[in-house]
Amino acid sequence: MQFLLLPKVWFASMVPIALITEPVFAFQLRGTTASSSQETYVTIPDTGDSGKITVTTKDIKEIKRGGSDALLDLLRPYQQQGWKFKQGGNLGGAFNVISYYPCAPITQCGKEMSIFPELGIPPSGKQMGLGASIWIDYEADPNDEPKFGQTYWIQRVNVNTGGQPVSAYGMTATSFNLIDNLSSNTPFYLAADYLGRFNPQTNLPSYSFLDVPYVLGTNSNPSYIYNHDWNFELYLAYLRPNQEVTIYNGISWGWTNTFTRPKTTKKFSDSLASGFEVDRFKLSELTPGSKYIAWTNNDLPSNRCNPNTFLSTDNDSGFRLGFDDNSSRVGNGFASALTGTVGSSGNINLDVRAAGGGARGQDRGNYELFVDVYDPQESPDFSSAASGGGGFGKEMRGLTQQNPILPNSIENGWQVFNKVPGCRWFDPPTTYGFEFQSLEDTLFTEILDFPAGDDQEFTVAVGDSILGNFSPGDKLDFVSLLGYPVDNFRITGIDSLFGPTAETAFPIQLAFGEREGSFKMRQIPGPIDAEAVPEPGSILAAHGMLLWFAGMRYILRKKRQAG
Repeated sequence: MQFLLLPKVWFASMVPIALITEPVFAFQLRGTTASSSQETYVTIPDTGDSGKITVTTKDIKEIKRGGSDALLDLLRPYQQQGWKFKQGGNLGGAFNVISYYPCAPITQCGKEMSIFPELGIPPSGKQMGLGASIWIDYEADPNDEPKFGQTYWIQRVNVNTGGQPVSAYGMTATSFNLIDNLSSNTPFYLAADYLGRFNPQTNLPSYSFLDVPYVLGTNSNPSYIYNHDWNFELYLAYLRPNQEVTIYNGISWGWTNTFTRPKTTKKFSDSLASGFEVDRFKLSELTPGSKYIAWTNNDLPSNRCNPNTFLSTDNDSGFRLGFDDNSSRVGNGFASALTGTVGSSGNINLDVRAAGGGARGQDRGNYELFVDVYDPQESPDFSSAASGGGGFGKEMRGLTQQNPILPNSIENGWQVFNKVPGCRWFDPPTTYGFEFQSLEDTLFTEILDFPAGDDQEFTVAVGDSILGNFSPGDKLDFVSLLGYPVDNFRITGIDSLFGPTAETAFPIQLAFGEREGSFKMRQIPGPIDAEAVPEPGSILAAHGMLLWFAGMRYILRKKRQAG
């Protein structure tokens, strides 16, 4: 959008501000007006750059009634189109700030404003960028001159992106100083409306202003590595006939971002082969008193079952100083993170092991360990790591049989699981047994574990072949037993349910040939007439001991039932 900047002159019908002698600030400003900050720590996969993001909103303050000199300069081109502007008196009503908060990449920015289509905000809000969200109601006083249907907002935008090119208002630039609107034919801000809200004291309609100034970037050049400074001047205005506009009280607001890089960044790559392995890492010659953050990333293409890492830190004498599980900002919910302070030795000692002793499907795989250390004078105030974060709101279901991944949909009696991660617990409602059928190119490679509860044995069959009876803690490897992964199998012999709800009735932990898969399941309502069928000779020759063991368990179970 192009603006014609004319020499600085007073508008026609504009009363010179310097001659105004009545009080400048008289209207009420209430609600969420104080500044606030949000901190987030990030690693940029494409570049390996890392650091601390700090997004801070600015205190909302009253400003010059009738418009600042900078605003009046920007309104002069509208005068060429026949618009006339003048200063109004003090409002008797109030600006009530309903919500006002900073937005870091993980914030669901403006989620509460998705009801206003002109803003273009998705129901989950804007994410993976920077910005702020603000909602203000003008709660009119009966004696105020602006009346219902003739009230508008005028806003000036003054932005410095810190060098990031941003496309907005029909241009791409690193700085903006303009009237915030979508058309050069009107000076008014358009994303405002009567939303059915009322002043609780007067019962008069409230006029709402909504804004979510937000900026994104590419994966290798994200917005949050730039130090942004966004400033806004917002005024209430009254439209009279013949394009005459009276400008009343106003406020200033805005947000900033700073990106602080660590003094030291270190990346380690390693793997866990079992639930008892402990990998130890040490950083030395650091400045005592420096703050640091360490985290693991398990979401690697080389993994089929991502290891469930447990990260801890010790002093030089081996005393544990801190630990955390499942709260990394990266990874798929199996990763971990912690923060700390460098001690007098100048060392950081970190241990990585499988969480919980390495349960089935959680004790093998590759991981990356990152450590960021900041100068003492730049040391950010870290909040304590809390378990269960999983990074950027990623789904944590499936880590335990008590919280399994549930079906995406139900189609013709089949419960469908679409593109779900492998090595997790899955569960449909069932009463006796269920059948599994792969979708697309998915193949089942293992049953990693069976649920623990009153029922202790379950029968697994592939086609007409019963593979044996299995209990909680057992593992069934289709590839080792049959020589190939399968696309269909059944589990029967379920004599009792395991959870109090349909979602936890009979969970099962599965692995696929790939890190992600799709499949469907359906109930088997009653017993089926299946008997153990001998495997082909080649399989028996290769896996005779496994089948003998499974057969003996089957016979022992029958004897117990008979006795």
